[in-house]
Amino acid sequence: MIPGIGTLINGFGVIVSGILARIIFKKELKNFDENLLPLGLLVLALGFRETLKSPDFIFTLFAVIVGSIIGSYLKIEDRVKNFGDYLYLKFEKGESDQTKFIESYLTTTLIVITGPLAIIGPFFDVVESNLELLLIKTALDCFLVIFITSSGGKGAVYSGVSILIYQGIFTLFALLINTNIEQQISDSIAGIGGVLLIGVGINLLGLKKIPVGNYMLSLFVPFLLAF
Repeated sequence: MIPGIGTLINGFGVIVSGILARIIFKKELKNFDENLLPLGLLVLALGFRETLKSPDFIFTLFAVIVGSIIGSYLKIEDRVKNFGDYLYLKFEKGESDQTKFIESYLTTTLIVITGPLAIIGPFFDVVESNLELLLIKTALDCFLVIFITSSGGKGAVYSGVSILIYQGIFTLFALLINTNIEQQISDSIAGIGGVLLIGVGINLLGLKKIPVGNYMLSLFVPFLLAF
């Protein structure tokens, strides 16, 4: 089996799903933010569930703080938004609302890459030639993209590009070290990802604007300490 095929299926599956959704749902729905409220509740609940998997809440807190400090300094969320701006100007200018495009791209990207499967999946793909985790993730991601796209978020389709880049990095790293991730590390990543998902859920519900993109480096802390 070709190493990395799972990430390719995941990324291009999301892109194809988004394109099909845009063809089927040609007319944008009104009240985009209100349409995403049910998704906000679901993401919030998922975040709490994943957080409970953490074997050490103190370490989770430490990882989130360290990741947020570094991410804020590097302005990760702004860079993701700038990439979204580039995609809009390159492929979508005049075709959709720019603010809604950027919001849907950023929100979808954060959801599809903050879960533990985005990190653990590529390792199972490369080390064990096991696509099960990434196929499950692909199905979930495609459903998410179809939902957001049908709600008027045309930028969701481009989250597939984010998947290819983000998971591609872990695929390359898995090729280099050729070993899998221990369960404790996996649970730590899940716990940290849960905290980030809670932030995304709060954003979707409009309770407070949290720059979750700046916290993304938190996911790398247990990973880097392990290797």
